[in-house]
Amino acid sequence: MFRNGNLAIVLIVVVALILPALLSSGYQLRMVSIIWVFALLAMGFNLLYGITGQISMAQQAFFAIGAYGFAMLQAKLGWSPFVALPVAVVIVACVAAVIGLPLLRLRTHYLAMATLAFSLMMVGLTNRWVDFTGGSAGIQIRTITVGDWSMSRAELYYTLVIVAAIGLVIHNFIISGHLGRAMQAVRDDETGAESLGVNVTAVKLRVFVLAAVYAAVGGIGYGLISRQVNPSFGEFPVIVSLLTIAVVGGLGTRFGPVIGAIVVVLAPQALARFGEFETLIYGLCLGVFLIFLPNGLSGVMERLGARMLRPSSAPGRRSVTKNIVEGGAR
Repeated sequence: MFRNGNLAIVLIVVVALILPALLSSGYQLRMVSIIWVFALLAMGFNLLYGITGQISMAQQAFFAIGAYGFAMLQAKLGWSPFVALPVAVVIVACVAAVIGLPLLRLRTHYLAMATLAFSLMMVGLTNRWVDFTGGSAGIQIRTITVGDWSMSRAELYYTLVIVAAIGLVIHNFIISGHLGRAMQAVRDDETGAESLGVNVTAVKLRVFVLAAVYAAVGGIGYGLISRQVNPSFGEFPVIVSLLTIAVVGGLGTRFGPVIGAIVVVLAPQALARFGEFETLIYGLCLGVFLIFLPNGLSGVMERLGARMLRPSSAPGRRSVTKNIVEGGAR
């Protein structure tokens, strides 16, 4: 399945579209809807960190800015949701471009701390700018309506599935294309990538903005599910969930964001029966993934698929920059 990306996406969408018929409550529908929100958020993070190697802690801030922008335009200014949504996404892209220009000069933990500072600033702003953000109470988000029609929760779920599928197609197309190879070269060796003609600054900025757009769309989706936006959208638990998705699903893999989101959203529901031991078991399972499955579930599935389809094992991943240099030498 993983050797044929298009088939995999089709199968994922088919299963996702059938799923609501198997659910017995509105709560279950809400939980599976959240899967696609976090899958979108994780796709952007995977491109930024898993493929390009830029560790950013600002994704939850863009998640919140997208949701707040949509809520303000819709609730406070009375804009149509079909206008408010793209405008909110453009606002997030512009914010990402403005802060990305200076911050992306930093590397490793310096970039992580700088982007975390931006996220903390946004949380403080949403809590204290009460006249615009509603403070801790947040802003109510109205259901999308057109005339006498109002979008139901099931229709919102199907919309999120379609949006996530489009996001996954774009995600995988980028990884497979010229930009994806440039991103991997930047991750492996920035100096080597520059010597081969890769505009490292431009690549990092493009991916930073693209990851912010993914986060914004996810934030708007989460706001529509919750029917409100509040400061918790930009707080630390969001980035913790995102990092957990990356570990469980597999960094730098094509389907890791979706697989990781499914596990991370549904695992607490399955572990709730263990009561006070839930957090302990969850932490132990995460430790197992870190130690024994460094490439996550997606990496395991890709290896199993390769063994089933090919008699000999596929070669391991090599440095993209090294491949380019050796190819030129030959």
